[in-house]
Amino acid sequence: MVSAFFSVLALAASAAAYQVTSPSSSQGWTTAGPNVLSWSRVNTDRLNFTAVLSNQVDQGVLPSGQEVLVALVNGTDNSITVSPPSAGWPVGYGFRVNLVQDAQNLNTLLAQSDQFNITENGTPTSTSSSASSTGSSTASASSGKSSASATSTGSSSGSSSDALNPSSSAPDSAPTHTNAAMPSLGMQSGFIGVLALLGAFLA
Repeated sequence: MVSAFFSVLALAASAAAYQVTSPSSSQGWTTAGPNVLSWSRVNTDRLNFTAVLSNQVDQGVLPSGQEVLVALVNGTDNSITVSPPSAGWPVGYGFRVNLVQDAQNLNTLLAQSDQFNITENGTPTSTSSSASSTGSSTASASSGKSSASATSTGSSSGSSSDALNPSSSAPDSAPTHTNAAMPSLGMQSGFIGVLALLGAFLA
């Protein structure tokens, strides 16, 4: 009876020898992947198992409570890359990966990972870049319009000032006409003087 008890303990120990090393509480998974499941084992462990994703903490992200990821895993591989479920990777916290006997015995647990998070990853950044580019273009267009408006306003102000003060627009025109008229008057006075002298001589 004692030997039977130790045999049961030995079987239990061998069954629990599988240990999940990744994912872990410090290294979770992402929706972009690739997500790696790794483990350690001893020679007395089963040669294969089924990998199951479970979440008993936040069942809203995994309504079924558990999802078979890989139905038949070769235990001697020690690491595999896991593809997402048919509905894609859920996002949340409190996930675990269970190593169970097979797809028909999901409650026969061989090993269980620590709780880990699955986070959203791989979202494009071109949207913010596009938004930044759009903002720059808008700012440039606004700046151009402001400059054009300022130039137009300056031109209009200059035209108005010239209209109100005509002398400022052509400061050299008046002296030119005055200087031109003075020689004509001198010539006329000289001609009249000559005629007067000629009349006096003939008299």
